[in-house]
Amino acid sequence: MRSFLPSIGAVAVCLVAGSAFANSTGMSGRSGKQSVSCTASGCHGGGASTPTVTLEGPTALTAGQTGQYSLVITGGPGVKAGMNVATGGVDGASLTAGSGTKLLNGELTHSLPKAFASGSARFDFSLVAPATNGTLKVYAAGNSVNGDTAATGDAHGNATLDVVITGGKDPSPNEGNDDGGGCSVATTGAPAALIAVFVALAARRRRQSRQG
Repeated sequence: MRSFLPSIGAVAVCLVAGSAFANSTGMSGRSGKQSVSCTASGCHGGGASTPTVTLEGPTALTAGQTGQYSLVITGGPGVKAGMNVATGGVDGASLTAGSGTKLLNGELTHSLPKAFASGSARFDFSLVAPATNGTLKVYAAGNSVNGDTAATGDAHGNATLDVVITGGKDPSPNEGNDDGGGCSVATTGAPAALIAVFVALAARRRRQSRQG
């Protein structure tokens, strides 16, 4: 049984069923945010021309606003397509699945491979902007496969889109570090140390006057 585990693990990382063992219902963690690709996993062995992956949608949103986006895949083998989308840069954004997609581990992926139509495949989804200002980055990966159930002859591409978030709260300058706590301790401790010095000096002077 153990000898089969590595091959099963390699199969589980695919976006689209390019081989008989690939996961046709999508995977998370393959958007490009994590620097992991489906082609390198062993399920989709490459050997085909790279598709063009494009993210369409607004590049600026106000905090809490919903934006409509599309991931478009053109080129490559062009028979079936799959996708994975994730966000980064600013925490708190939420993705909502559209037709043919689903939410998985906080990311979007295809629910089933989508057939190309007129040379492209389109996956629509929406995004709710976070409450914090900053630049939200949308990561996307698109697979273009030939659907022949073999591992070769498939290819994927990646795209990113920067979305500027305004109208929300500014990020805290001390967020993610302990500088404020350190300064607070030092400031609080300084008066106590000075008082101790003055008390010691006063006691020393009293002893000297008695000796004199």
